[in-house]
Amino acid sequence: MTGRPPGMSDEEWVAWVREKLAREEVEAGTESNGHKPSCATTAEAGNGATTGFWRTFDPTEVFDPGRFFRMNQTTGFSEVFEPPGMTPPPDDPVPPAQAAPNWQLHPIPETGDVGLPFTLFDPTALEGLPIPERRWLVPDWIPMARATGLYGAGGEGKTLLAQLLGTACAIDKLWLGLRTRKCRSLLFFAEDDQDEMHIRQAAINEHYGCSFKDLGAMRWAPMLGEDCRLIDFVGPALEARLTAIFDHLLAQAKDHKPALIVADTLSDVFAGNENDRTQVRQFCRLALGKLGIETGAAILVPAHPSQAGLARGTGDSASTAWRGSFRSQLFLSSPSVNGGDPPNPNVRNLMRTKANWAQRDDTIELRWQHGVFVRTDKPAGIVGSILRSNCEKVTLALVERMTVENQTLSSNRHSGNYAPRVLSERPAKERDNFLYADFVKAVQALLARGELINEQYGRPSRPMFKLVRKPQPEDHQ
Repeated sequence: MTGRPPGMSDEEWVAWVREKLAREEVEAGTESNGHKPSCATTAEAGNGATTGFWRTFDPTEVFDPGRFFRMNQTTGFSEVFEPPGMTPPPDDPVPPAQAAPNWQLHPIPETGDVGLPFTLFDPTALEGLPIPERRWLVPDWIPMARATGLYGAGGEGKTLLAQLLGTACAIDKLWLGLRTRKCRSLLFFAEDDQDEMHIRQAAINEHYGCSFKDLGAMRWAPMLGEDCRLIDFVGPALEARLTAIFDHLLAQAKDHKPALIVADTLSDVFAGNENDRTQVRQFCRLALGKLGIETGAAILVPAHPSQAGLARGTGDSASTAWRGSFRSQLFLSSPSVNGGDPPNPNVRNLMRTKANWAQRDDTIELRWQHGVFVRTDKPAGIVGSILRSNCEKVTLALVERMTVENQTLSSNRHSGNYAPRVLSERPAKERDNFLYADFVKAVQALLARGELINEQYGRPSRPMFKLVRKPQPEDHQ
């Protein structure tokens, strides 16, 4: 069950609640635990058991004073009312919980306390069966039917990356140079209104060469200023309760059938204590897990790392339960710059810091331009091999040119004339638009193969070394 549907009158709401209760095999009674509230009818389980559980149906009771109660172990329901000014009677068996708007009814989550049976599986039954393939939204980066955390400090561009991804999936394009599943998406953005999403999407459309009429596979939920909590922790025991917003999001997802759901940001959809392992696990299992299992979609959750996670360069947040719960974890950050130079405000790195089913620590280099992120490092595979070969040729040519110009280069990354840094500062046309990171890899590869060497120069008593190209046979002819 959910909170009161929009546009429903008090009378329709009362009738709707009665119908839902009946459908769940709960029937109306007139008292609960010996207590009769005035102008109210209470709900009672069909077998007469009503431990710590009753509901009012009079509209003035439901929508004005209301009541708060915890779960009824017999019926399997909890109820939440907003109670301005009403206090429980002294003999009430269950104390009121914290306030929350409107009235919400939910089945009690399945926990270890319920003791539900499970079935053992015999793996010999798999003999001869085809091995299933893992399903990905983005191969090696974002798995299907699981939650992926996208961490990054405020302002790094997590929301932009998520909207870029939703667009790439809708129009069957690459996302940051990576293949995506062509699919529908649902973007639940707690920090944006429709105008902001519109402005951002216009830049994305320009980047991809598409128009708004091409985005029929996308659905937006701009939620700026709204309560976006998907789970609450109520009562003295802080019991986990999915919210009406979660129910509505799940219902909308089942209707639209997306293969990507973005819940942006974690701090808006999770109302618990980020350092509490139990609450973190309950949120990931009951909310994110339920979304993934019931829709089959990849769940992407942009989040802010802790100060310690930023300092370590891992992007971790608070409790280690977050890292343990996400099947994949990505970290968007501004790269540090050697030599104490200020970082380029338009440059980012996207690192795969956790991957249950892929290699860790793969990094994509990005640059912000014209309102979007574009990939600046070169992809792997045959195309990547060709590009790396070209960068190495450009590196050799530039080293030779600078040797002729009597400019010394160093292979020591701490030197002011560190070759990759100096080469990346040459005019773009000279360096064929290759960047610092490209030259780092090229210099390392050329040194390893002996095509670049460190040549001694200066006084024998105080030798110094410069990076030069290894003399070729034709040089001595």
